[in-house]
Amino acid sequence: MTTSQTRNAVWQELLDTARLVRYYEALSNRYRRYHWAVRFVLLLSASSGIVALLDLLPESMRQPVQLTAGGLIALTVVWDCVSDYARKAAVLHAISMECSLAEVELKALWGELEHRSDDEVRRKNTQLARRMTDVTGWAGQADIREDSKLNQACATSAYTVMKEQYATQ
Repeated sequence: MTTSQTRNAVWQELLDTARLVRYYEALSNRYRRYHWAVRFVLLLSASSGIVALLDLLPESMRQPVQLTAGGLIALTVVWDCVSDYARKAAVLHAISMECSLAEVELKALWGELEHRSDDEVRRKNTQLARRMTDVTGWAGQADIREDSKLNQACATSAYTVMKEQYATQ
């Protein structure tokens, strides 16, 4: 039989993990969009440079278009290298997937509270909490800043879903 303190600890970890799943997936999607935006600017710049090279523009516009396209390509390549959105999106997606796996384990633990000893539940909860700390630390190693506003929105969403899913009459 688990104590109310242990039940609360598991519940809080489950809520936090549900928030983290949403938060890191939303960040992953954002960085994926940034990555594709950079690629689109590169494509647009390269296309305009090609149009200028193929003599499809009037003579007076070719040189300015080529210079602008070349400059934009150079700036975008530098921006892409510095920002590294593709790598950040991949790291964030991996974090989100690991958080999802932990959430599944926490939901199972929550459902088994009455059938496990308090010590066993505490050990499993602590193990999952440590795992979450390790996994979410990957974001800092990848130089990904926290977005407090997004984090709060994901918390609100997660708490609403969890309340509806686990509400008792």
